[in-house]
Amino acid sequence: MADEGEENEESLVQAFAAFPIEDTEKRPTCKRCKRPTSVCLCSYLPQHLLNIQTTVHILQHPKEESRLLTTVPILEASLQPEKCIIYRENRFHEPDYPELYNVFSQPNSLLLYPGPQAADLKTLDLKRYPEYNLIVLDGTWRQARNIFHCNPILNNIKQVVVEHHNVSEYVIRTQPTNQSLCTVEAVALALEILEDDIHIYKRLINPLKALCQFQLDHGALVHCSKEEKEKELLKE
Repeated sequence: MADEGEENEESLVQAFAAFPIEDTEKRPTCKRCKRPTSVCLCSYLPQHLLNIQTTVHILQHPKEESRLLTTVPILEASLQPEKCIIYRENRFHEPDYPELYNVFSQPNSLLLYPGPQAADLKTLDLKRYPEYNLIVLDGTWRQARNIFHCNPILNNIKQVVVEHHNVSEYVIRTQPTNQSLCTVEAVALALEILEDDIHIYKRLINPLKALCQFQLDHGALVHCSKEEKEKELLKE
């Protein structure tokens, strides 16, 4: 997951808005990637929807849907519809979301969240179940924490992270640390492990890299992380 800095509440996961920012409803829009057809990213998406066993359940903060830049559409455009399910709310009450609560109660459900009890996904015995539910919180870091704390049931789900040395490809937004990732990157790393497929990460990250290049070509700047900025300030 990624963060734009809590001072401006920028999106934790961003990727599919057109650049420059305009009223996209007035222009033809690609149904798959949801971008204006003039800057369609479909040629960078997987040619065929990924055939995975894991079901990704995205709990998206309601403010996230209206943001112009978000990486969740990459997942929507790359995974089978039944394998990428999005719930837009910050409080999920059981009477309103019975199917989601059923997922919460399953022993094969994992919460991708860097809590103090989170285990490295690489260390788990994943052969225990034939398939998994991967639950992901989508929003700024502040919004993700809000979702977590507003839904105590999430404490009952096994928390996991993916230890890595990757530097985020989402270079047009400021990340909190050098190791922070946006949602599509974090999910891609997790799916690579859960599906035992080393090609998944590249196939999901290619459109993200293309999106960033489109933005850079139109004047966006490369952003370093807040951690890196603080290091530079200490040098001055």
